[in-house]
Amino acid sequence: MAAHYDLLCQWGRRMNLTGLKDDEAILRRHFLEPIAAADLIGEEGVLMDLGSGNGFPAVPLAVLHPDLQLVLVESSEKKSAFLWAVLRELGLKGARVETRRVCRRADLADVLPVRWITFRGVRVQDFLADLQPALLQVDGRLLAFVSEADASKLQKTPPQDLCWAETRRLPSSPGDVVAVFEPIRSA
Repeated sequence: MAAHYDLLCQWGRRMNLTGLKDDEAILRRHFLEPIAAADLIGEEGVLMDLGSGNGFPAVPLAVLHPDLQLVLVESSEKKSAFLWAVLRELGLKGARVETRRVCRRADLADVLPVRWITFRGVRVQDFLADLQPALLQVDGRLLAFVSEADASKLQKTPPQDLCWAETRRLPSSPGDVVAVFEPIRSA
């Protein structure tokens, strides 16, 4: 994680990777939050992060769960270049960056379904509203790092093929949570 932080600082001098400028805030928000949610995912499977940008929360989760296969989805070529640099530096095997704009699930049909999906700070309403292809494998989870208000909206109107499982407060950002959704299981 120290190598990820160093790269974030180096590349951040040339491009905007985070709105946070204070080192302590970066460590709390970008590193502590995924650590606090790390037990919500398992050790194996594909973790897809939507709108990966600077690699959070997915890269710390992959560091903590080294057997995960990581797919970082980012539309910006500059940020994708940063993500590739992080993956190379950390030596994360089985990890890759998908540089593409995603509006609908069909935009990721070649990758879905996966076991784990994470996102923070991206609009995914249209993506989540689609029904095909399936987002998650039967034992999968979607982890939405969002505000309490956004989590409440998602809980009230979850994607049709997912159900709310739990909401966990994040220790570093008052008012932010990780909302967890699972596939609806057929009877």
